[in-house]
Amino acid sequence: MLLLEQQGETFAASPAAKMFACLVLNITLLPTLLFSSSLIAQTPERLHFQDSVQASRDAVVPASEYNAYDQTMIESLFQRARQLQELGSHTEAVALYREAIHILRINQGLYADGQIELLDAMIASEMSLRNWDVVDKHYAYMENLYRRLYEVTDPRLETGLQKIVSWHVTALNINVDGKRIEHLQQANKLFKLRLQIAQLTLHTDDPKLDFLLRNIEISERQLFLLSDLNREMQRRQQRSRQNNLLADLD
Repeated sequence: MLLLEQQGETFAASPAAKMFACLVLNITLLPTLLFSSSLIAQTPERLHFQDSVQASRDAVVPASEYNAYDQTMIESLFQRARQLQELGSHTEAVALYREAIHILRINQGLYADGQIELLDAMIASEMSLRNWDVVDKHYAYMENLYRRLYEVTDPRLETGLQKIVSWHVTALNINVDGKRIEHLQQANKLFKLRLQIAQLTLHTDDPKLDFLLRNIEISERQLFLLSDLNREMQRRQQRSRQNNLLADLD
């Protein structure tokens, strides 16, 4: 597959982007079985995990003092999750990040912008755990947040979309989850959206316009090559060549 261009993209690397860069440099993907919680037996190991998550939360605030309406807990949970993340305890970190997001949404609303920083941090741990389906869902939710929170003229929208398309481009280029077509479709959609924004906010000679146009062209070409229509055309051409060859032999 022809790689989509990423040069020229400059933005502050999020924790997730840094983590993914490390994984790309050292990538050796092995098949991983992901089970939903409803299918995981309550083994001693599973119970130990639940105890460790509870202990991690209790280290921030005892269960008797837990209050989902107390916004001061958000920063405490965030800091404790970061500590666990740095120690490599990513599963426990994810649980605390999720708790912090839950409290944030209860107090500030479903589309509170504070979720973005927490999502970035949580995605970094999910990447370390190689939970690629979960990572993809988080980025889809993050895209929804950016588009609801920021106007077209707000540079934060472009920064967010750039971050999300970077995930899809890298994921399809190294094929982290076997979903290249889906990532290609999402990348194509986001490049087009970014082009619309760029045409409204940038000068006509800005190099970003050419960059986006090239990537749209590349992604659409690749989508066509992977399409059923192209496969059918290839089959017809092959049959035509075979028929012509038989006619020549006659």
